[in-house]
Amino acid sequence: MNLSQGRPDFELALIPEKRIEEIADFLASEVKMTDEQFFNMIDEVKHTVYRCPVCRRLHVESRINKNHFDTYALVPSPQ
Repeated sequence: MNLSQGRPDFELALIPEKRIEEIADFLASEVKMTDEQFFNMIDEVKHTVYRCPVCRRLHVESRINKNHFDTYALVPSPQ
């Protein structure tokens, strides 16, 4: 995976459903949300995830150490 290409297709953001609902509530209110506020609300809680395009493993960024990733391998479903 080459991470020097800006935002590649295999870079994802994992965002808790609770935060998505909070953003939706904010957008439904009369208060105007700026793009900076929108991204700040996401960045406060998101986990960066990289999905390997070859093996499809997920590498999930740790909330404690931004330089540490937990890796999850695909387990094929029984046929």
